[in-house]
Amino acid sequence: MKGIEIALLWDKELTYKRYLIDHGFTCEVVTPSIFAAPFFSIRLYRLIVVPAGFGNPLYSRILTELRATSVAISNFVRGGGTLLVSGAFSNRDAYNWLPITVSLVREERRVKLELVKEHEAASIVERRECFCDGYFEEVDAHCEVLLVAKRGADEKPLLVLSKYGAGRIIVTTIHEYPSELFIAYCVGT
Repeated sequence: MKGIEIALLWDKELTYKRYLIDHGFTCEVVTPSIFAAPFFSIRLYRLIVVPAGFGNPLYSRILTELRATSVAISNFVRGGGTLLVSGAFSNRDAYNWLPITVSLVREERRVKLELVKEHEAASIVERRECFCDGYFEEVDAHCEVLLVAKRGADEKPLLVLSKYGAGRIIVTTIHEYPSELFIAYCVGT
C-alpha cells in the first residue's frame, strides 16, 4: 500500500480532496501549522498543494500559517518535494512566503493558454481555454514561464516553474483542477 502522496494545505475539508481521490491519488487536508509540530514529518508527502483562494480571508485563513511555516515548506522542496501554488485571489504580497519572487495582478477572466515552453508541468489543464485569477506581473529570474495569456503583443505569465534544490515549485493563476497527467508528473508516478 502506498503512503499519502499529496498534502492539501487548507483549514477545512475541500472538494479538491475528492477530485484527487477519484483520480487515484492519496491525499489529506492539513493545516500548515502542523509542519511546526515536533512529531510531524513533512517528508511523508511528494506534493504539497496550496489551492486557489489561499490569500483571501473570505475563503481561507491559511496565509498567516504559510508565512509562519515557510522555512519548513522551503526545506520540503529543497529536499526533493514538489510545491503547487494556485492563485491567491488576493493582493500582490500573498506570495511573499515563497522562496521565489512572484507577484499577482488580480484579474479574473477566461483566457486562451499559449504554450511558451514544452514541459510536463504545462499539462496542468487538458483544455487550452480556462479561467484564471489573473497573471504574474513579477517573476523571479530563476523561474521558467511555461504558459501565458496573450493580450495584443503582451504575454501575461500564468504558470511558472522553478527548480529549488532537489525539488520544484510550480505557481499558477489557473483556477481549475489540475489534470490527472499533471498530478502524476508532480508526484512522480
